[in-house]
Amino acid sequence: MKNQEIYDLYVLQSKNVRRLKQVQDNLVKDINLYLKKNDAFQVEIKTKLFALLYCIISEAQFIQILHTPNGFTYPEIERIKNQSSIVESWKLMIDLAMNRVSDWNDNLDFLGRRNNLHEIIRIYIEEPQGLRNKIAHGQWIYVLNSQNTRENKEITDKIDALDVVKITIWAEVHQYLALIIRDLVQSPRIGYHNNYWIHIVELEQFLLNSQN
Repeated sequence: MKNQEIYDLYVLQSKNVRRLKQVQDNLVKDINLYLKKNDAFQVEIKTKLFALLYCIISEAQFIQILHTPNGFTYPEIERIKNQSSIVESWKLMIDLAMNRVSDWNDNLDFLGRRNNLHEIIRIYIEEPQGLRNKIAHGQWIYVLNSQNTRENKEITDKIDALDVVKITIWAEVHQYLALIIRDLVQSPRIGYHNNYWIHIVELEQFLLNSQN
């Protein structure tokens, strides 16, 4: 794949992401409308659809970020795509991007930053994906264990606790993650150092404010 082909794919995927975000905006409006009407059934339906949509947008943005112009090389793109899971692909994408700034294995500060990003992936990508998989497999109200022999009460409770605020927080955190990775891969010597801490501080403040 040549640089022009990578760019062309980025343009196409960016259009997909923009349309999906339009869908998200409309879905959130619907949920808020039904909240005002106290229509619990419609709120439940659309909240679970929102959880599914979040994971769809996450995967779409992953492809978009992966093909960011002047970013990863084609061999790196192939290596990232060929991991055992999308979560492992996200982690490798961060590791390769951070290596553009410095070898995080030999720098405790960088290792801490890298581990923080991996933790964000665990909380805001891996865990929502686990819930998405259960919903997508028809476990809409009661979640079953991996052998489908009994209820998994812990995951049932997590799906039952989903609401529009929580999923909106996921989506906002995801945007910060995308900004950080783009800074890493596109401008590792300038943009990363200039913007990383700005984005991290904004992210931490957002999470603090969103607790209530």
